[in-house]
Amino acid sequence: MEYIGESSAIYYWRALGLIVSVLILYVVFEMQKKKMSRLSSANTHSSIVLLHKRHAGNPNYSSSTEICRIDGLRAEAFLYCVGVQAVYLSPGEHNIEVNAHWARHIRGKRFKEYEAGPHHLCVEVGHGELWSLEYFIPEKKFIFSRCNEKKMFKKSVV
Repeated sequence: MEYIGESSAIYYWRALGLIVSVLILYVVFEMQKKKMSRLSSANTHSSIVLLHKRHAGNPNYSSSTEICRIDGLRAEAFLYCVGVQAVYLSPGEHNIEVNAHWARHIRGKRFKEYEAGPHHLCVEVGHGELWSLEYFIPEKKFIFSRCNEKKMFKKSVV
């Protein structure tokens, strides 16, 4: 009889853990929504720089890029859409500090992590443009290119 009571206690703890996990996810989601609305209202005329890998499956590009600083100030990234981070840049010329990260399979099941940066780039953006930042591994250089919004995924309006 004690065995049945112990197993039901385990289910109660599991249910409690599940409820707490859902609450934590909800709080994080709401904080991200507030951050996105705050950033979008403050940057209505700014350009967006996407920090994602457009060449999925191509090992010549890094798996993630990051903008650390914009004109010496810490950059604040936001979630542009599922799995794609982005940064706002006001129109004009900016000096940005960037990093790139990727992993390579070496032997067996082992991977080795690589990092490039920090590098400083001088970029110029206009009003309401969409840009992409990528790192091309064989040439060891960052590529800052303008995106064609019609050929890319569309941002869903929430």
